[in-house]
Amino acid sequence: MRTNILAIEKYLPMNRVSSEALDKQVNGVEGRIEKNTGVKFRHKASEEESVTEMGARALKKALNKSCVQIKDIDLLIYCGASYDYPVPHNSAIIKSKLTDDTVNFHCIDIDSTCLSFMNALDIAQLYIQAKRYRRIALVCAEIASAALGEKDEKVFGLFGDAAVALILEASESQGFHQKYIYFVNYTSGALFANVPIGGYKNRGIFAAANDTGYHFKMNGKGMMKLIKSKFDVFIKEVQMATQLNLNDFDAIITHQASKFGNEFFKNTYMPNSNKVIETLAEYGNCISASIPLGLERLINAGFDTHNKKLLILGSGAGLSIGAQVLDFG
Repeated sequence: MRTNILAIEKYLPMNRVSSEALDKQVNGVEGRIEKNTGVKFRHKASEEESVTEMGARALKKALNKSCVQIKDIDLLIYCGASYDYPVPHNSAIIKSKLTDDTVNFHCIDIDSTCLSFMNALDIAQLYIQAKRYRRIALVCAEIASAALGEKDEKVFGLFGDAAVALILEASESQGFHQKYIYFVNYTSGALFANVPIGGYKNRGIFAAANDTGYHFKMNGKGMMKLIKSKFDVFIKEVQMATQLNLNDFDAIITHQASKFGNEFFKNTYMPNSNKVIETLAEYGNCISASIPLGLERLINAGFDTHNKKLLILGSGAGLSIGAQVLDFG
């Protein structure tokens, strides 16, 4: 049994913000944010473009593209770190924006921050292989801008808002086999990226609305130092397990964590390669939506997946690293 991608579509907020505009907003040096982050533009959600509204719009586009009706979906998985409310979960709200009680398929959320999409894709194809569900919708929707503060310029300029939706379907002859999946976690980096206020440890009851504890914090140097110390072993494990070198893959989609991360990977492992799909300059780091934005760009640009092998590489807060091989052969 294969997993076929019937459609993949993105939704981008109407407000597209340049790095030059952010330089002025923070009273910084012109060109500094783009130089430090590698991001030229990013999209910023308006009050009307909530997490679930963006997700619903992306899903509606994917349904229309695939000619699938919402009633024909068997499972909806929201996969991401942003949410409109602590309760209920996003997938239920996204579904409510598209249909009513006459359509009663199940909805679940999966949150492993930037690796949410990879984990959801893994779980979805396992459901399909087990013949539990035939047609599954995945939705990533992220509004990072709501948790950014101007004082941390490198973080403030790095992230963008976006949503991506996929329609997956079981098929005997079309689509991909998941040839390989591998995740590792390093506990020394558990709190390298966090939002201090909002959970049980600090509900924010006594915090002012402008308290910086509501903002995303990232120890970028510590994170990259840890990843660099572990990544070579990780890549060797992937190559040994798959019996493939990185250049054997037809395309490589990486999580767009940072300019430094992109440069480290390409300069170390794929110099002068055009196989690596990058979206950082155009969209910024869109958390869980970054990887599917790369996949959307690849597929909707007309890339012929027939007999191709795709490698997906990502990292997420925690600190975790993941690799996923989709074999369309």
